[in-house]
Amino acid sequence: MKNITLWIGGIMFALLVFVMFAGQYLPFIDQTLTPEKHRWSQDERLILPPYEPSSKNLLGSDKDGVDNLSKIIMGTKETLLIIFSITALRYMIAVPLGLSAYRKSGVANSILTVWNQLFSYLPTLFSAILLLSLPFLLFASWRLLWVILILAAIEVGRVAYLIQQQTHQISREPFVEAGHALGLSPWRLTRSYFIPTMIPEIVVNFCVDLGKVTLLIGQLGVLSIFLSQEWVEVNEMSMILMNTSNNWMSLLASMRADIYVSKFTYIFYPALAIMFTILTFNVLGEGIRRHFNRRIHNYL
Repeated sequence: MKNITLWIGGIMFALLVFVMFAGQYLPFIDQTLTPEKHRWSQDERLILPPYEPSSKNLLGSDKDGVDNLSKIIMGTKETLLIIFSITALRYMIAVPLGLSAYRKSGVANSILTVWNQLFSYLPTLFSAILLLSLPFLLFASWRLLWVILILAAIEVGRVAYLIQQQTHQISREPFVEAGHALGLSPWRLTRSYFIPTMIPEIVVNFCVDLGKVTLLIGQLGVLSIFLSQEWVEVNEMSMILMNTSNNWMSLLASMRADIYVSKFTYIFYPALAIMFTILTFNVLGEGIRRHFNRRIHNYL
């Protein structure tokens, strides 16, 4: 029986990758995101933005006349790079930490325990809001880099704890005990036994965490927390924080207030893109899980 879930997840992921790298070159995409302040209808009537969906604007435009579809497509690459950067950095720290602490003793175990407990008492979203609202981060010139580091660090303890538990369980298997009896070094045990055994679970968890990261930064967008921003002077002695990014979360943050003036479509499209991405990673992760489970079952 075919793994339909893996096929569906793979097709959805392939679509994201296509839009990420080739979407901006499609003929109906405005790469410059130029505002169109007005246009004339065929009967010479003046039309002001926002423009309704049409052959020129398939999803309509925002209140400045910028094409909604072009904004979504142009923001895809940055959005996915942020999601993958946060998740990859999280696992780059968590996997070695969890492997080092598999005996549940020593310095690595103490670091893991403190790290996990530090952020387990508060919801992840609340911790992210608290840390990203620190005064020095509001004005930081490298805010996006700090955002990636902080959002990755918040969940490092949870991922490292899962790795630790899996490694500790594997360490009790006969083939690992045989390796200990042969006097293999910890590095040799990790390279030859732990990592090959854990790769399927790590890959599945990585996909699931991609969806979790997408949801987290989407929630930050709903709360109008920009991933990247700068102070802009709007008039004499008056400055405001302005979004400097085209990622979907920043689009949500910049347009959230419009939902209260019956402009739901402004946030519907970035929210739909985020929902599709979350579903993609979760369906893909479930498909990969079924694939590995089937291989194990056939092997047994």
